[in-house]
Amino acid sequence: MTESKMPISKPLDRIFEVYCHVNATNIELLSDHCKQENWSYATPSEYKDQLWRAISERTISISEYDRITREEFDTEEGLYAWLTEVWNKTIGEPL
Repeated sequence: MTESKMPISKPLDRIFEVYCHVNATNIELLSDHCKQENWSYATPSEYKDQLWRAISERTISISEYDRITREEFDTEEGLYAWLTEVWNKTIGEPL
């Protein structure tokens, strides 16, 4: 596990905390909200760009994601499989 990754960008960290927290995971709601121009967390393009960058550049560490969401991933592959699932369910475009 590499821990030299960058901190999760804002507002993506807050979005993960609100929609992907272990006690409140609601990807369907995130999928609806992230497409709204008046979404209080980010514009649709900002969310898409930040999530794409996080996945494609593998900028999120397991410990940082776990700290924000209280999810417990054992491997980086598991974390990125989950983030890819979030991408597929909210953006729905090829990565």
